[in-house]
Amino acid sequence: MAYRIKARTFADKTIAQQKDTFRSWGVIGDWDHHYETKHVSYIENQLKQFLKLYENGYIFRDVKPIYWSPSSRTALAEAELEYNEKHKSPSVYARVLIKDIPQVPQFNGKKIYGIFWTTTPWTLPSNQAVCYNNSLSYCIIKKPEEEEKDLYIIAADLLEAFCSTVNCNYQLLGVHSGDMLKDATYFHPIYKEQVCKFLHSSHATNAKGTGLVHAAPAHGPDDFLVGMLHKMKIVDVVSDEGLYKSEAGEPFAGKYVLTEGNETVIEYLRDDLIHKSDLTHSYPYDWRTKKPVIIKASKQWFIDTDRIKDRAAQLLDTVKIQPQIRSEMYRKVMINQLQKRPYWCISRQRKWGVPIPVFYHHQTKEPLINQNIIDHLCAKLQENGSDFWWQLPQNQLLPPEYSDKAKDYIKGEDILDIWFDSGISWSYLFNDSQVADLYLEGVDQFTGWFQSSLITSTALRDRCPFKEILVHGFAVDEKGEKMSKSLGNVVDPVDVVLGGKAGQNAYGVDVLRWWVACHANQTTMASVSTNILNQSKDEVQKIRSILRFAISALSDYQYDEEDFQHTRLVDRYILHLLYQIHGKIKSHIESHNFHQINFLLIPLLVNQISALYFTSIKDRLYCEPASSVSRRSAQYTLFQLYFALSEMVGGILPHLVEESYSYLPQKSDRTFFTSPRPLPRKLWTNTEIEKVMEVILNIRNAINQNSGEESALKLDIKVELAAPEYHTLQPYFAFNQDIMDILQVASIGICQNTSSDETIKVSASKSHKLNCPRCRLCRSNAENQLCPRCQIIVEDFDVNKNINIKNV
Repeated sequence: MAYRIKARTFADKTIAQQKDTFRSWGVIGDWDHHYETKHVSYIENQLKQFLKLYENGYIFRDVKPIYWSPSSRTALAEAELEYNEKHKSPSVYARVLIKDIPQVPQFNGKKIYGIFWTTTPWTLPSNQAVCYNNSLSYCIIKKPEEEEKDLYIIAADLLEAFCSTVNCNYQLLGVHSGDMLKDATYFHPIYKEQVCKFLHSSHATNAKGTGLVHAAPAHGPDDFLVGMLHKMKIVDVVSDEGLYKSEAGEPFAGKYVLTEGNETVIEYLRDDLIHKSDLTHSYPYDWRTKKPVIIKASKQWFIDTDRIKDRAAQLLDTVKIQPQIRSEMYRKVMINQLQKRPYWCISRQRKWGVPIPVFYHHQTKEPLINQNIIDHLCAKLQENGSDFWWQLPQNQLLPPEYSDKAKDYIKGEDILDIWFDSGISWSYLFNDSQVADLYLEGVDQFTGWFQSSLITSTALRDRCPFKEILVHGFAVDEKGEKMSKSLGNVVDPVDVVLGGKAGQNAYGVDVLRWWVACHANQTTMASVSTNILNQSKDEVQKIRSILRFAISALSDYQYDEEDFQHTRLVDRYILHLLYQIHGKIKSHIESHNFHQINFLLIPLLVNQISALYFTSIKDRLYCEPASSVSRRSAQYTLFQLYFALSEMVGGILPHLVEESYSYLPQKSDRTFFTSPRPLPRKLWTNTEIEKVMEVILNIRNAINQNSGEESALKLDIKVELAAPEYHTLQPYFAFNQDIMDILQVASIGICQNTSSDETIKVSASKSHKLNCPRCRLCRSNAENQLCPRCQIIVEDFDVNKNINIKNV
């Protein structure tokens, strides 16, 4: 019970911390009504679903080879493993002496050996066969020394690689078909008095090794199938702690198989050892203890995925998998995982978790489970809480009708796999007809939660539990290395938000959210570094600056949709762009391609909005009368820009949007997200203006190339356009002032080019006009004199407000 209390305390603390953190990050959830897999109601559902699967024949108990963790002394599922790419195993070529080879009688009486290769010499005490393949050709070889009489058998296709590895050019004496080894026998590599058989198996291949495979059914899935096919009694001489049992004999008993056990076996082979080296390769480790696992035959509870996988694969075809760019790859990965998984081990040997609700007969070991027992256990669960299985005596766990038989049974000590815990969550949350809109998790869950949910839902209701899967990546450091405490390269999201170590920036919640959405959404390995966080910060700052500028110009604006009718050329261009990009971003959000928001939005804000639009409307905003139509048209556009931009980024940057909304003069008494707000309208679409603006912007580029160091604001510009460009722009000559504002020039004259093939020909001269002291444009006729436009505005202002001109 102490283990369970400690585990529960840790879980409660972690859940509380994660809830508080998620809330602080602006993650929306029903935090006050969440479910936990340790809740009594959740466990009750789990026990009932276990019984359904058992009664339908999907759950069974048997001896099979499974991943076993000696360090935590429990079975593990594939999803509970992590792979160490730098693990070292002994690579051993060894030989077994053939006793009899009936298909080739001329070899009887000669010393002939079969050569095998293994990276698990510790499994040799459990050897029960050597496998060959009928479809392969095998050759007879000998060492080159004349006095050498020993003969060897190896797959013909692998002879060259073998000779290179052992650095010895064996002589080829002959080649035979694979069935030469039919009915052949050999002396056991460890226990020489035992005689074992050569057996055909398709898992003996010419891909690597020797084409002869040492088979220990207790320690390999393929080996196990060979053992079952030939009705072998499985030999397992390894304990749950990973030590050789006493049955292994001297000198093996008590030694840890992966270290001194390997060494002892290799030493014991002596003259039968042909070659030894170290192999660095990917090897499964326990994800909790970070120590290597072994494959070991064990009596466990399994789900028969062989019955389910074909139907599950069919159902998976109907599921949308995001990101789209890797959708089919992920689908193939998950189907491949299903197809190669004949069973799923769902029992674990731990003190915490949900008990497997089964009793075993003392003598026969037969399991006892039925509806009455589950109903009784659920009642005890409700009365006593989730520790009932460990707290109550056995006679109270069995229903009254078993009172006289209670002493004949013993309760099981195994718990259910955590992937069964989580994989059954759909059955707790939904009725039989309901399906989740979306499952969100990391790429590793194709062997975990995604798969366990699909398997259980297929078995229990012939339905996929999700319509869509969204896969996120894993955080890596700036070098692309996986984050690890031992490497000291872990970046805590809390530190990103609040600042951590001395000198570490506090980026705030929205920068973290922007990084997740726009820089970590489409990649399996998402880099977290100062550079990428600073980039995210700069992008968020650009958005903030645009919102701030828009708000600063709206203090005296009363929204009127009629203002759209008076919008100017550049206003309509920006509204057109906003409508186009809003539609694209909405589509990307709905398909979870959040990174596209960054790619589409930031260039628009930097180029068309800030550099082009804001620059071109400053004169209208700051120098035109407050009631002027041109100023209101700019304000209308800025008003729409504010709401369109906030709408597009609000889901990612809610704090920024809500903060900016609090400063908007036109805000309601509700939050931005709950207030009615204008949305981009199809009415704004104007492809003609897009073509016109393309011509104007090309003119601007030509001016910039020809103006030298002189400010274009002081230049009179003459432009000659080729016929197509001229006719595109001609209908908009009435917007001459707009064109000047966009180009930022003193004056502009445009005509058709009839003398050359140039698309755009620009000539510039210094304007004879002078800078107006009020608007700073080259429009004044004399130094320190207001331009005609500003003179009128100031005079009107002076008359209406009785204010001296000098103070304006």
